[in-house]
Amino acid sequence: MAQLRLIAFAIACAACGRSEAAPSQLQAPAGWRSAPELAKAASDAAGSAATASEAWAEPARGCYAVWLALHGAAASSDAAADQLLAGVQKLGVTARDIAKAKPGELAFGFDKPPYRGRMRALLATTGDVSALACMWNEREPKACETACGAMLGALR
Repeated sequence: MAQLRLIAFAIACAACGRSEAAPSQLQAPAGWRSAPELAKAASDAAGSAATASEAWAEPARGCYAVWLALHGAAASSDAAADQLLAGVQKLGVTARDIAKAKPGELAFGFDKPPYRGRMRALLATTGDVSALACMWNEREPKACETACGAMLGALR
C-alpha cells in the first residue's frame, strides 16, 4: 500500500474534468509485468482527472512505474507544471532536480522513503497532461533506475 500512496502524487492536478485519451504506447522493460491494480489505484485516486492509466512492476527488484493521462484546466503548460509540483509537495514527496527543459515538459527526481524515483510530464496548453512516474526501493536501485530511464525517455 505504501507504493500506492507514492503513486498518488502523479495525479496532482487542480480543477480537472474527464475526456477520452489514447493508451500510453509505452513498452515495459524486459521482465516487468503489467500491474493493473496499481493503474486502477492511481486512476481512482485521480478521480475525474484521469482519462487513462497504465502501470508496470518488477516487484522482485522493487521497481514500479505508473503512467496517467489527465485533463486539467491550467491556462498554460507552465501553470500545469506549477500545479503538478505543488500537488507533489502537498503529499510529502520531496521533488529535486526540477527541470523545465522546454515548454510543455517537466522532469524531476523525487524521494519519499523508502522510494526514490523520477517523473516526466508532458503538459499541453489545453490542460492535458501525460505523466510517467517511475520509482524504486532499496532492493536493486541501479537496475530499476536504468530501466526507468529508458521508459521516461520513451514518453511522447
